[in-house]
Amino acid sequence: MKRFLVTFIACLFVSVGFAQHVFKTEKSAHFKKESEKDTYKIVFPSPYGFMTLHHLDNVMMDNTIAMVLTKYDQSMKSIKSTTFNLPKLGLRASELRDVIELENQLIFLSSVMHKKKGKHQINAQVYSEKDDTISENKLLASFSIDSYSKSGFYQIAISPDQTKIAVIANMPYVKKTKEKVKIWMYDNQLNLLWKQDETLNYKSERAYQESVFVDNYGVVFMNKTTNAFKKTRENDLVSFNGNEVITTNFSSPGFLPMEMKLIDVNGKSMFTGFFWNGKSTIIKINSTEGNQNDGAFLYDLTKNKLIGIHNWDNSLNSKDLKSLQIVDVIVTPNDIFLFGEKQITTSEFRKVDGNLTTDLDYIYTFGSSVIVNFNKEGTLKSFKPLFNSKKLINFDKEKGSFSTLFLEKGLRVFSNHNDHISFNTFFKDNEDTFNYPRVIPYDNGTSTIPFILPKTVKLVKNYGIVYYISRYRDRYWYNKMTW
Repeated sequence: MKRFLVTFIACLFVSVGFAQHVFKTEKSAHFKKESEKDTYKIVFPSPYGFMTLHHLDNVMMDNTIAMVLTKYDQSMKSIKSTTFNLPKLGLRASELRDVIELENQLIFLSSVMHKKKGKHQINAQVYSEKDDTISENKLLASFSIDSYSKSGFYQIAISPDQTKIAVIANMPYVKKTKEKVKIWMYDNQLNLLWKQDETLNYKSERAYQESVFVDNYGVVFMNKTTNAFKKTRENDLVSFNGNEVITTNFSSPGFLPMEMKLIDVNGKSMFTGFFWNGKSTIIKINSTEGNQNDGAFLYDLTKNKLIGIHNWDNSLNSKDLKSLQIVDVIVTPNDIFLFGEKQITTSEFRKVDGNLTTDLDYIYTFGSSVIVNFNKEGTLKSFKPLFNSKKLINFDKEKGSFSTLFLEKGLRVFSNHNDHISFNTFFKDNEDTFNYPRVIPYDNGTSTIPFILPKTVKLVKNYGIVYYISRYRDRYWYNKMTW
């Protein structure tokens, strides 16, 4: 009996130590989109249900742009919907720029310009989940314009912890002058923290090669690129804090930063992303093959120091790691995981019966892709190839790319790389089981595995629940994954 008890306890220890997770999925009744151009996202996920936000994407409409919010219960049945319009300037409707999701609020940021009124502005509307109400429009930023060809432009940056919202305005082009910018810094309750106007030491242009970021402390960083498509490319890092502007050299021989993201690592602001070494290939404008990337980096902003720079190694098909976009960055207690994916958009005239038409097809390339694993001191732990290249046409782009989560001590990646929903695990010793959702989309009774819309994946914090949307042909399903 004693020997049996010891054996039982040992087996129990092993089973607990190496327990597998079984990921199961429930699905809703199917639905259809009102338009191919309708784009969906899941917001406010909870054990008791979720909401969806859907609206028409990339549609030129001067009069009305509607946002539709629908609440669903835990069985994924709709309860009620709320519809509101983005604000107008005159008769001209605003364009949606970003949606910030807080614990019980959505902040809708939109921009609009009007030639006759001579204005270009940024608007904010706040939706309250608790009250099911949308606020009056709040004007966050505005400047004067004389024409649409010289209208300047806005960039919006949100801090990693979503407590700071920076609106950066590049003033309209003026010949033989220097670049002028205006910056407004808000908290996430839309209180103005500071405002700053600056004339920078760069020529005024109609467009700039630059990207902007804001950290959790409310400092704005602008990555300024000059000679962007030449071997003489250089980068400066320009920072603003409401009182002063500081410019430092960012690039160096062998290091020319490309796409990057600002992250918070134990209270330190850092950049991570991909770089070009400037040695072998001149970057091409609108290249169909993609712009060169030579590796990944980590830059500590508190020290203004490059703490990690790593060239691709032989484990990768680096020839296709071009025009990499940052899909996600996950920071865990011991690691930084950077996910990059080649993303290129081209277009061509559509052929019908072998003849060219005046209609355009848009071709979206997703992949190759890679996972970069650093430690927090910038040391490379591994490169891991992810998925090969895939091309999608027009609105099938919603099946492209992938989504990532760190849950149950493993990296989880949702994608369609096997031509249907795929769920892969990385950096975890034991394998888990994913029960593929199956649907019977039509009356013929044949079941199939649908696609996933990767950008709809949402985790319920502190619960074993993930929601997402799947699709087969023209039919869609809400899904709830549990374990």
